[in-house]
Amino acid sequence: MNLVQSGESISTMTFKLRLASVFANPNCLLGRRNRHQFLVTLLLNIATFSHGLGVGWMSPVMRDLQTDESPLDFPVLVSQVSWIGSLVGIGSVMGNLIAGLLMDRIGRKMVLFFIAIPYTTFWCLVYFVQSVEFLYIGRLMAGVTGGACYVVLPTFISEIADTNVRGRLGSIILLSVNTGVLAGYIVSTRVDYFTSPPFIIALPVCYFICNFLIPETPHHLVRKGKFEAAKRSFMFYKNIRKDDIKAEDEFEEMKYLLIKEQTEKAKSFDYRDFITKPAFKAYASAAVLLISNQFSASFCVTTYLADVFAASYTTLNLGMCTIVIGVLQIVGNYVTTLLCDKYGRRILMLTSTLGASLCLTAFGTFTFFAKTANLSAVDWLPLVILSCFVFLCNIGLVGCLFVVLVELFPAKIRSVGVSTFVVILSSTVFLTLKIFPICMAVWGTSVTMWCCSGITFLSFLYFCFFLEETNGKSLLEAYTCPISLSQIKIGVIFLFICEVDNRIFGYKMLMRLFQRPNCLLNRRNRYQLLTTLLINVISISHGIGIGWLSPTLRKLQSDSPVGFEVKSEFEISWVGSMLGMGSVTGNILIGCLLGRLGSKRCLLLIAIPHSCLWILVYFAQSVEYLYVGRLLAGICGGGMYIVHPIFLSEIADANIRGTFSAMVMLSVNVGVLVGYIMGTHLPYYSIPFMVLILPLCYLISVLLFIKESPMHLIRIGKYSAAERSFRYYKNIKDSDNIHDQNRAMEEFEIMKIALAKGDPLQDAVTFKDFYSRPALKAYGPALVLLNANQFSGLFTMVNYMSDIFANSGSTMDPDTCTIIIGAVQILGTYVTTLLCDICGRKLLMLVSTAGVAISLTAFGFFTKYAESHDVGEYSWIPLLLMSMDIFLGNIGLVGCFFVSLVEMFPVKIRAKAASMAIVVCSSFVFVMLNIFPICMKQWGISATMWSCAGVTALSFLYFTYFMKETKGKSMLDD
Repeated sequence: MNLVQSGESISTMTFKLRLASVFANPNCLLGRRNRHQFLVTLLLNIATFSHGLGVGWMSPVMRDLQTDESPLDFPVLVSQVSWIGSLVGIGSVMGNLIAGLLMDRIGRKMVLFFIAIPYTTFWCLVYFVQSVEFLYIGRLMAGVTGGACYVVLPTFISEIADTNVRGRLGSIILLSVNTGVLAGYIVSTRVDYFTSPPFIIALPVCYFICNFLIPETPHHLVRKGKFEAAKRSFMFYKNIRKDDIKAEDEFEEMKYLLIKEQTEKAKSFDYRDFITKPAFKAYASAAVLLISNQFSASFCVTTYLADVFAASYTTLNLGMCTIVIGVLQIVGNYVTTLLCDKYGRRILMLTSTLGASLCLTAFGTFTFFAKTANLSAVDWLPLVILSCFVFLCNIGLVGCLFVVLVELFPAKIRSVGVSTFVVILSSTVFLTLKIFPICMAVWGTSVTMWCCSGITFLSFLYFCFFLEETNGKSLLEAYTCPISLSQIKIGVIFLFICEVDNRIFGYKMLMRLFQRPNCLLNRRNRYQLLTTLLINVISISHGIGIGWLSPTLRKLQSDSPVGFEVKSEFEISWVGSMLGMGSVTGNILIGCLLGRLGSKRCLLLIAIPHSCLWILVYFAQSVEYLYVGRLLAGICGGGMYIVHPIFLSEIADANIRGTFSAMVMLSVNVGVLVGYIMGTHLPYYSIPFMVLILPLCYLISVLLFIKESPMHLIRIGKYSAAERSFRYYKNIKDSDNIHDQNRAMEEFEIMKIALAKGDPLQDAVTFKDFYSRPALKAYGPALVLLNANQFSGLFTMVNYMSDIFANSGSTMDPDTCTIIIGAVQILGTYVTTLLCDICGRKLLMLVSTAGVAISLTAFGFFTKYAESHDVGEYSWIPLLLMSMDIFLGNIGLVGCFFVSLVEMFPVKIRAKAASMAIVVCSSFVFVMLNIFPICMKQWGISATMWSCAGVTALSFLYFTYFMKETKGKSMLDD
């Protein structure tokens, strides 16, 4: 008996010793040093699990919403389903930017708290849904949560985890998302629609509570100078006793490296670093990588999985099929973590693209024959094919995407390049999710799958010949923090990006750039940026008025929501063109008042006619109300285009002036997109009340937060007020060091002397000054710029976009196409804000004019061909060509228009010449808005487009030989 007991005791002791040896292994997640890191990672990934649950839950639910058994009281159309699916992409971009910008400002922990709010809002909107717009906003909120999660969680984990377990802890992010997707598939197929939200909301609530138990990361606390708190955080995450001397040394070493990193200046780079041969090779591979990732439909299939299975004519239970796919998604991701470092990235990419292409071809072929033949004997085949497709996508195209993207770029531009391409990826998510269900409905499942297969196969060929193996590639050449790639698993996704010098994807690289003079968030530039954002509230509101007209004008021509209809071409052309006449009036009015009243009062003044516009829209009894309303909208816009560029040029530093000026058109284009959406989806009489809030907020902001420009105050002799204004806009405080204050005041004195010398000259401006050699040299480029800006048709097409698509031969919904164009327009002007002060004005103008000429020529040929041929299969081409036209037009002809115009003229006549040029531009606006619909009717859309293309091509030739670069030009120089 004792021997048996002794044997049992020995066996138990042996088990305990083996268990203890496992826990003592430094790679064990449950080891003493790692267990707090592991616990915190699990708590944080409640958020990613919840996000995945929301993604998976929507797939079967969207299928149910389109049937007669919908749990909701309203129908959901295919076009609406595409918006429900795709808005998560826009939300993701927003979440990326919000979290990236706030993470270093308010800390990782505060951002972790933040991401629970939009996700909870999503489920509240799902539960209390009254219309499809609730689902739109809910999916947008879900995207914000997901985008923020993919920024802050990898960064947080990378800063608390030891190197030897960092890869596995980071891989939990994607595993949690995919597990959540699987759970979402199960919940949506087994639980009633209105039962799910109350239970699921418990997850973000638990996550929010758990965050109170989690300390801030030691890295962030060290950067903020909170060394005691950083030490306590370090001890907690490493689970170390306070008297551990080795741990003390480890913490001091980490603190030293972080402080050293902060004090070292970032290596400078300029645009030439982006046009080297290695950079171009990286762009090509990265572009193919992003295209194959999204246009292989890997994420679209996951989102619309129930619809895809339903379209395959399978008789299998759709809910069970989605669950099986969810399991295989997790398996594929896990296999990637095992194989990536062992066999390399290239072989996985080749296997993934070739396999995905074959699977999509097989699936498309099956659905093609299933339409006419009875394939019930093999109705299990779609499940097998899609299972293979999802598994193969996840071992390469999805699993290896981000690590390959990081390793492709040269070290010097790696952080900027990767961050830019990841933002493009998030934008592409929106595009593919938006068009995928439309393509399925218009083209059919077979053609859609074959198209995706073709793109994936082309990617396979590119990877065969051009993709280099990056496994084992050293990243230490550009970064000081050593990283062992063998310790980094692919499932980490965004973790790897954030790990590289803490500068990639999470936009932490922006913090390195904060010390650069051309960074908008630099301490000196912050109030200038704030002021720019506040005054552009009226730009957004003006853009809403422009965009709103396009879909509304079509409604007024038939089934008018008001008591009258606008039918004749005469009335349509005048409703459109009165904006131009008002713009001329606004130009002259504000141009005359600007020098007398000052910029601030003129900024206040332009809000009045804009408010009157919406009042007239609401109380419209006849078309004359719209005439007057559009005239007042033009007065607001004309005044805005005078006062905004001049005001911004007077408060902004030369190195960021182009970016701030480009924000004017960016804001207008944001408003145009919002106007397109509101005009398409909201009732006529609801819109004026909603939009009137914007000019009211604008008035309050200008009154309370905007100071008069220092240049104007100097001109009228108010030197003390000018100094206060200068210090405000340059963010100079009395508490700043003496050296900075003295340098700033020297700058102020130079400006005061230059303006004091210039004032008598400006007061004595004569006709001779307009005939000086510098002035005559400026007139040519200015006139060509005005002609190209307006007679390229860019602004006119924005006003008549729905009519253009309706007459283009496309079978796509004109209003949906118009909204997509609005989003492309914003992207174009945003690109201008990024490149204007880096690449210069001339290069953007050349790219813009050449691209617009080519796009319009192609658009004209398509519409000419469509007049005599059936182009139903190619109805997407007009949208593609018009998107190219609007994007390329906005990166130069529109985005750089005002800043280039102001910089062209000599200082003595600059204000008057720029004002007169804008008056001429507004006159051109009136002419184009008036004649464009008439030209389309009399000449046809093809000849109209070719005419605009010809004008733009001639402008390109002129800019090539005669336009001078004005980037960095001082506003006090000729």
